[in-house]
Amino acid sequence: KATSGSTRCFSRKMLVIGVDGGATKTEATVMDGEGQIVGKATSGSTNKNSVGKDQATMSLVAAVQDSLKAGNADMKDVQCIVLGMSGCDTPSDVDFWLSICASKFPSCKAIVENDSVIALCSGTGGRMEGIVVISGTGSIGLGISQGGSQRVRVGGMGPLLGDSGNGYSMGAAALRAAVRASDGRGPTTELLGMILDKYKVPSADGLLEIAYGKGTDVPAKFASWDEVASLAPLVVKAKREHGCSVASQILEQTAQDICELAETVAARLSCSSSDSETFTMVLAGGILADEGSEISSAVHQRLAASLPRAKVTRPNMTPSEAAARMALTQ
Repeated sequence: KATSGSTRCFSRKMLVIGVDGGATKTEATVMDGEGQIVGKATSGSTNKNSVGKDQATMSLVAAVQDSLKAGNADMKDVQCIVLGMSGCDTPSDVDFWLSICASKFPSCKAIVENDSVIALCSGTGGRMEGIVVISGTGSIGLGISQGGSQRVRVGGMGPLLGDSGNGYSMGAAALRAAVRASDGRGPTTELLGMILDKYKVPSADGLLEIAYGKGTDVPAKFASWDEVASLAPLVVKAKREHGCSVASQILEQTAQDICELAETVAARLSCSSSDSETFTMVLAGGILADEGSEISSAVHQRLAASLPRAKVTRPNMTPSEAAARMALTQ
């Protein structure tokens, strides 16, 4: 955790802001001193590793300004802002966002965390202890020991550095399966036709320009993590509506990768054995949002066997609300 600015005493008129900065969207929540939500707004990605520093900064400012506007509130009344940012992994990342806050929101204290921290707090009632696994556009596992003396992070380094069990990995697997089916290297799959329909191209050859672009006229759509992850729902649809075996394999692998994150964090925190103390396991992110989905069901079944002391739960507030509640304690 890193902070900037000073601390002041609360009154009802004082406000705080919590920000959940994701690879797909950003949400800001304005909250008053009694914990009531005053305003809320969303904007685009603030993962600077995905969209660049300039676009990420613009999205942050837009979310904050729009949330204040939604609540007819003024930035001068904001005491503290807590950012939980996707892709905020190193001291230099933290320093970058602190400098942005100092420039754009100079009147208030700023605290910067990785988005996994506020996701954990969204399922623990604000307590910074337990394990959270996030599976959205990207994925990450985080564990914080009781008392906060130890933090363990697994994954969260982006698709090029091995992240799996997320929307991007599902979309990328669907693309590879579709191309392999098209040229005969892989089994037939409904994913091929569904992807061609989505991008309105007659054959897999038409995906080349979408993947890599063509000069300045045609941008490389698949350079965007969000665009690749947008194919994940097609995998679910192919399995549910067509019984596609290829889609089923992708879903099974995704569930296994999510469980691997959870099990690795638990092992490193020494809470994976049957005689360890009970601990909270928060499952968060868009891929795990539907508790009845194939992926969620498979994850619950495996974790019940591999981590018997885990109390698996879901967020009971949004991450941006959890970030705002963290700001109230500052």
